[in-house]
Amino acid sequence: MTDRAPAETLLWKTLLVGGGLWLAYLCLDVILLALSALIIAAALLPLADAAEKRRIPRSVTVLGVYLIGIGLLTFLVTLLVPVVLDQWHVLAEQLPRYRATLNEWIVSVRRLVGRWGGGQAVQFPEIGAEQIRPVLRTFLERSLQATRGVITGALALLLVLFVAAFIVIDRRRIVDGLIRFLPRGSRDRAAQIGTVVMRRMGGYIRGQLIVSACTALILSIGLALVGFEAPLLIGVLAGALNCIPYLGSTVSFTLALLLALNSPLFTLVGVLLVFGIEQFLEGNVLVPYFTGRQVELHPLAVFAALIIGANLAGVLGAVVAIPLTAGINAVLQETYVKAMERRHAG
Repeated sequence: MTDRAPAETLLWKTLLVGGGLWLAYLCLDVILLALSALIIAAALLPLADAAEKRRIPRSVTVLGVYLIGIGLLTFLVTLLVPVVLDQWHVLAEQLPRYRATLNEWIVSVRRLVGRWGGGQAVQFPEIGAEQIRPVLRTFLERSLQATRGVITGALALLLVLFVAAFIVIDRRRIVDGLIRFLPRGSRDRAAQIGTVVMRRMGGYIRGQLIVSACTALILSIGLALVGFEAPLLIGVLAGALNCIPYLGSTVSFTLALLLALNSPLFTLVGVLLVFGIEQFLEGNVLVPYFTGRQVELHPLAVFAALIIGANLAGVLGAVVAIPLTAGINAVLQETYVKAMERRHAG
């Protein structure tokens, strides 16, 4: 009986953990929304705490941040969208010229490598506005399917913002209510760990927004100085996609390089130089200063989190994965690593 009891306990624990994981997978959409609200709240909490010390209500701080964010977004859309659309139409009209240039490059390479010179000539597929429009339409349809439609996506966004505001405004009552479920001896330690987790997750979001804005500014100004035809388009694209590490720089660089193939040599070299400078500044100055000190994750951990998050829940999963991983890492550091270090030190 004594041998059977631990085995039965282990079996029940395994079944409970497995059932919990399966239930979490079935409710993945709800969990993602809840995590998104928690991460936004973590980004707002330091500002609300600082404002409260100056006798500004937390509700006023949250409302002010939301109004400023909506106003800034409206201003940027009004200012940038017409320019970006004009540059896109110009580039779409010039796509046949880029196709011809790429075909010439292919022919040159085939002539240079003589042993592959025979056979049927390779032609880069025809690209124009008519060919790109179906691709964009398909991408838009899949994006809408991922959010289950515009209306559902808008309602989900409003719900996330409302829940985040509620967490920030009523933080003390929420924390006190959750801590009551823990033994008295563990409550202070749990509150301390929760503070560290929220600080790291919020710090990542704030830092990533600053890095994205700096990336868009550096690329837009730099590409304009070297005579690139659509600097604002590439800069805005890089900044918007930079919320997912590695994606913004890769996509924007590939597109800029393809569009610069038909430009003068000075412009082509300038595009490479601008992206090289931007990558150096981002990797050695912006990311270490604004996000590295907060997240404290190895690049391989960031990459693994992106892959897992994207496979589980698409773009939203990739966005949530890194701050969630930073929070899990903070919990492990505070509960396991530091406790082990104290035991070895003692």
